[in-house]
Amino acid sequence: TSPHPMMTTFDAPNREICTVKRESTNTPLQSLVLMNDPQFVEAGKVLAQRMQIEGGDSISEQLKFGFKAVTSRSPKQGEVAILEDLYDDQFQRFSQKPNEAAKLLEVGDFILANDMNDIKTAALTMVSNAMLNHDEAYMKR
Repeated sequence: TSPHPMMTTFDAPNREICTVKRESTNTPLQSLVLMNDPQFVEAGKVLAQRMQIEGGDSISEQLKFGFKAVTSRSPKQGEVAILEDLYDDQFQRFSQKPNEAAKLLEVGDFILANDMNDIKTAALTMVSNAMLNHDEAYMKR
């Protein structure tokens, strides 16, 4: 009857009683789960692959595609600039330490397509995780 540990972080009720409406909270612990839980890291990896395959040729187009897939709206120009800066930082980081990129991409059961560049995919995975951690991605308003 107890929910998955991650769900307790998101205030999921136990299944012993009926709950008409769940509490809506937003805590730092929830952000920690969204950024580090293996399920969300794997979700970021899957989104990173989708962004490369379906998002277009440029990083800007790919980031816009990913943002819209996560939030159901087009990003503002300032949001795209922030995501591009994050991507550039992560790409530089993983370029200097490719073994970290390989470790990141090993998380989860999802197997990436063979033609994916590990450095680019790892950088986009980190950006995807940030998008999944965006308030609009997980809060219903």
